[in-house]
Amino acid sequence: MSRQWVRGALLLAGLLLPALLLAAEPPRKAMRSFDQVHVAWSNAMRWGEMEEREPFLGTASLAGLDDFQRRRWEQVRISGYRERSRNLQADGRLRIRAEVSLINVHTQAERSVVVDEYWAWMPELRSWKLDSGLPDLWPER
Repeated sequence: MSRQWVRGALLLAGLLLPALLLAAEPPRKAMRSFDQVHVAWSNAMRWGEMEEREPFLGTASLAGLDDFQRRRWEQVRISGYRERSRNLQADGRLRIRAEVSLINVHTQAERSVVVDEYWAWMPELRSWKLDSGLPDLWPER
């Protein structure tokens, strides 16, 4: 009896696990639309102001955006944004590793930062949102 229960559990797990993984993965059409969203995001990063970046943020990221962060972002200008790699995570989010070049408005010093962005497919909006919030341009050393 015990062996049959173990076999049944393994069979059930073998059938359910792939189905759960597929449910977490965005549909193919959504994956194709990400390129358009990401080009618009990179343009907003390079040429836009904070108001043009906000529509790309998820609701949790927008809720966490405070005045301090907004003032910090006003002190820099993005001079470059380049995608380095793209990986689909097990939870269905896309991880984008990007290099962001920025210039401090006050000192005119330029530097680059490598950031990880996590994008999530929002089926109710039929769009991608930046789930990880604005990139951290001031990482601790």
